[in-house]
Amino acid sequence: MLKLSINADVKGIAASMQKYVGEQQKAVVRALNKTAMQARTAAAQEVRSAGYNIKSSAIKRSFIIDKARPARLVVTLKATGRPIALINYGARQGKNGVSVQVKTGRQVLRHAFIATMQNGHRGVFQRTGNGHKKIKRNGKVLRTGLPIKELFGPSIPQSLANDAVEKAIMAKIREKFPRILRHELDFIASKR
Repeated sequence: MLKLSINADVKGIAASMQKYVGEQQKAVVRALNKTAMQARTAAAQEVRSAGYNIKSSAIKRSFIIDKARPARLVVTLKATGRPIALINYGARQGKNGVSVQVKTGRQVLRHAFIATMQNGHRGVFQRTGNGHKKIKRNGKVLRTGLPIKELFGPSIPQSLANDAVEKAIMAKIREKFPRILRHELDFIASKR
């Protein structure tokens, strides 16, 4: 399982946040957590705009958000996940192999095929041996194409590790946090 962790550089902000106490500190915590949620959404949009053919909901589900608390004014976004099966990248069987769209444009994988296993799992597979083998079963000679292996595309953390995606996420965090914090502090001031 791969992990990608995003930690915003908030050293300058952290020093100024120490002056907030009580309700104001709760506003800082809410602002940090809301910014993390918006960064998660921005990450999903950036991965898709970078050309990866992954569903936005799957990207959002891969994130674990370690939320900020009054005692710990840090929020962490972690993307975890295994490589995604190629069947999920719009796989189509053709006479020359299987075509998939991992990034922009379709690619044909020669010698690959789509199959459904006995347990119902469907995937894109490729033979790993040297062609068909002859085996004897119940006195009959049969030809088998085993062993086979399933093919996978990039995982969500791998697609997030793209430099353009990381820069866009950090820019979104730097842009949104001051606005959200100002909004939260104004809300507290309006209640008094």
